[in-house]
Amino acid sequence: MSEKVTYTQIQNYLKEHPDDLERLVLEAIPDTKGAVSLAGHKLQLVSEKLALAEQQIHEFIDVSTQNQTLFQLCHQLVQQLQKPQSIQAATARLGEILKATLDTRDYHLFIFQDKAEPDCTATSFVSQANFQTAVGGLFNPDKPILGVVRTEESKCLFPDLDHDISSCAIIPLVSEDLVGALTIGSQDSNGFHRDQDTLFIQFIGDFLAGLIKHRFLIDDPKQGD
Repeated sequence: MSEKVTYTQIQNYLKEHPDDLERLVLEAIPDTKGAVSLAGHKLQLVSEKLALAEQQIHEFIDVSTQNQTLFQLCHQLVQQLQKPQSIQAATARLGEILKATLDTRDYHLFIFQDKAEPDCTATSFVSQANFQTAVGGLFNPDKPILGVVRTEESKCLFPDLDHDISSCAIIPLVSEDLVGALTIGSQDSNGFHRDQDTLFIQFIGDFLAGLIKHRFLIDDPKQGD
């Protein structure tokens, strides 16, 4: 029976033969073919960790910037749209706010009501059934959907635009009941993505839903332009 080798024996052997340690490590690393030293491999590992850390920092900064922009959008919506005004004035101001904060006019407001109001900017009055038939599985009445959209989907979600949208947010407007949907688009395929935080986007939907439900669909004040 062969004698069992102990950890202490291995340690003592490697102290006496340090070159064997480097050879064992290199042989255990695939695809090196002996082309790098142990020090070179350590440097490569450190470089990979630094690159990963840098990527994570950039992702954090991107998320932080997106959230700051969406917070500014929420603030402007509350500040501007809570004032007494007609639905025509409110939809026009919605476009101005989106342009000022997100630098986009690629949006559309769907209000689930068959009776249409004239001269509402980027707004469609449709039944909920017709809207859901048109957009299919893209719309979830329980939560915002963010991600890439195809050309034919873009035309349904942004019927007034003369150009295609690459990514968008589809926001349900719920105030006790489902009263509509808001779509915000980007020509950048990474403008909206499924991993994006939806806290502020959900707030935007809730705020607009409250206005539509409790002011425009019931009271519809014709005050102020």
